[in-house]
Amino acid sequence: MRINRWLAKTMLSVTLALFCTTGLTKAAEFNAFDDQIGIASYFNDKFHGHRTASGERYDKHDLTAAHATLPFGTVIHVVNLKNNQSVDVRINSRAHRSNRRLLDLSKQAAKELGFLQAGIAKVKITVVSLGEA
Repeated sequence: MRINRWLAKTMLSVTLALFCTTGLTKAAEFNAFDDQIGIASYFNDKFHGHRTASGERYDKHDLTAAHATLPFGTVIHVVNLKNNQSVDVRINSRAHRSNRRLLDLSKQAAKELGFLQAGIAKVKITVVSLGEA
């Protein structure tokens, strides 16, 4: 009986270890320079002047964005997939991981991408230069 219990615990431990290792391998395969496609929105005017997650003040006239994982200072090229308009923006804040949006852009960036009226757009982002981690 003790051997069966020991064997079951050992098998469970090995299975759990393999499962965890596989997850880490997948995460390690992520490359920040891979293109990403998703939905972008833009910050409401009420956030103008408020501090961003990086500590700087949000300016609706700057070309900036919030992303869940890219380091602050990273410059990305954003393309609106509907109209092919594009802009380069700098990451200076964090998008919430629970938010299903890829980016939250400054109002100026949304204007240059041509989606102020719609409020959201399907975009593709490409990292131009990676910021400090």
